[in-house]
Amino acid sequence: MTRRAGAPGPLVLLGLGALVLAFSVEHPAPIVALAIGAVALLLTAPRAPSRLYLIGGAISGIGLIALNPFVTGEGEHILFRGPRLTPFDTEITVEELAAGAVGGVRVFAVAVLVGALLSHVDADRLQARVARVAPRSALMAAMSARLLPALERDSRAIVEVARMRGARLGVGSWHRRARAAAPLALPLLGSGMERGLDIAEAMTARGYGAGPRTRTPEPPLDRRQRMLWIPGVLAVVVAAAALITGSGAYTFYPLLDPLLQGGAALLALLAALALGAAAWLSR
Repeated sequence: MTRRAGAPGPLVLLGLGALVLAFSVEHPAPIVALAIGAVALLLTAPRAPSRLYLIGGAISGIGLIALNPFVTGEGEHILFRGPRLTPFDTEITVEELAAGAVGGVRVFAVAVLVGALLSHVDADRLQARVARVAPRSALMAAMSARLLPALERDSRAIVEVARMRGARLGVGSWHRRARAAAPLALPLLGSGMERGLDIAEAMTARGYGAGPRTRTPEPPLDRRQRMLWIPGVLAVVVAAAALITGSGAYTFYPLLDPLLQGGAALLALLAALALGAAAWLSR
């Protein structure tokens, strides 16, 4: 059976709670739990998820880990002390590496979580929900989301026609290939403008803005989608508890706090439970 994208309501609630939790705690345990849960959620997407979320999140996280020791001059346990190079600090401490690692995992978790939600949520149903509050903004978002795929299809067709007419687009250095392909930007721009005019005429012909808006009936939620509200509510409750109680606080400088903290461990367990349950229900 082919899986379909999920209803936006519970998944958006889950993502909101997880993102708030990611930016409201400093303790490593909840952040690592969010990263693991985000990867699990991404891997259970109904359509093949893009690896760019994993690769981009990993590159950004590793970059933050590598950069943090050179822009932060704090910490008591020195691992390496190099020459002074203003404005960079070449003294590397355990505390700087730990803070950079937590920040890098946070960036990775947020990137993968956003990718997982986009892979799970039915974009058309999400835009229909937004259209109830901001119809023009939802319309622009829907048209923008379809713009790049349409331009990609047009560009492939234009390139194929140019090659059939003898254009040597894939020969030579990068600079030479770019110069050969540059003239094709003008017909691509014309194709995009013509497509925009066609869409505007179609909207006018269908009476857009001439009367009360209608709504396409949405399919009812199945049992698994209704159960997704449970991890969504749990994620929001965990995020609210972290903000109110401050149990996810952690100090890196000048010395690292102990990792074994009951409140942070409970937050990590509940966050992993929420994302893991959502991944299981969405598999």
